[in-house]
Amino acid sequence: MRVSKVLVRFIWQILTLLAVVGWIFLLLSAFSNRISPLNHPYVPFFGLFFPVILLYNLLFLCLWLLFRKWKQLLVTLVVWGVCGGAIYTYYPIHGKTKEIPSDCIKVMTYNVMSFGYIGSHTKNNPHPILQYVIDQDPDIVCFQEYDPFWLKEETIRKALKSLPYSSSRQADLMVFSKYPIVSTRRLPIDSRYNGACVMELDIRGRKVTLINNHLESNKISSDERDGYYDLTKDPNTQKLENFTHMMFQRLTPAFKARAEQARLVAQTIRKNQNPYILVCGDFNDTPISYAYRTIKGDLKDAFVESGSGMGISFNRYRFLFRIDYLFHSKNMKSYNSTVGKLKTSDHYPICTYLQFLD
Repeated sequence: MRVSKVLVRFIWQILTLLAVVGWIFLLLSAFSNRISPLNHPYVPFFGLFFPVILLYNLLFLCLWLLFRKWKQLLVTLVVWGVCGGAIYTYYPIHGKTKEIPSDCIKVMTYNVMSFGYIGSHTKNNPHPILQYVIDQDPDIVCFQEYDPFWLKEETIRKALKSLPYSSSRQADLMVFSKYPIVSTRRLPIDSRYNGACVMELDIRGRKVTLINNHLESNKISSDERDGYYDLTKDPNTQKLENFTHMMFQRLTPAFKARAEQARLVAQTIRKNQNPYILVCGDFNDTPISYAYRTIKGDLKDAFVESGSGMGISFNRYRFLFRIDYLFHSKNMKSYNSTVGKLKTSDHYPICTYLQFLD
């Protein structure tokens, strides 16, 4: 009998120790976005695995409840409270607004992956992405990964005739708008394939700065993505070891590059002279990341303000992350931020309604 009690006590001590590890990892993960990858290149991985670490802690929370371990439960709830901002940013919950105010504008951001490598758009055989944009009828749409080799700009202009104003100063970034685009300039981002453009729009007499971004890609090859997909279906030690090595090799320089790019975008935001600002695009990073936090600053994340769920915006290889964003200044309010489900590209489109508050 005594042996049995000692064994039970030992098991609970081990479980509590594992829970403590989970608490520490959750705290490190939730606040990892405050530390630059330029100084500590391994810290961003805690943020990358935030949902896994959160799930690990959720299992222990259920365990404490089931066996009425109130002290451990209390500590778990305190840790969750400290990490509440990160949890809400990663998984906001909002109901749908049934009646959108009539003075709202609808904004879309969409990484189109060279328009799905489909090179035509006709009345009888419409391009799925162009038809989706037409059906959604946004006031402003920001494209990333546009490639004129696959779909000519003239074809897009003709299809999106309800958006008469456009800008494509940088090859893979395009913006179409129902409102005049007064000026456009590129940001001096040092990257071969990625970049950012700054535009000024005149929206009903209001000066609005729009920054369309496509931050540094992780450069994970198709074979490596296939390897990750195989790992999710058939996990084993060798596959996990190979994938972990690949992740460190690929993601560490990408984290550093995005940190530099994010600082440049944030500096541009701080210098903005217009009363309204929109920042959107493919950041190639999660909501718990240095790039996200640096660019967002005092802006609001439309999905956090009016979306619901994880908002997964990448749809291939079981990489279940939200990496596409739409930020806005505090003098605007977002409604019904949603993630579309069109799979022509490897990203989903993000849409939101925005209302000017003054």
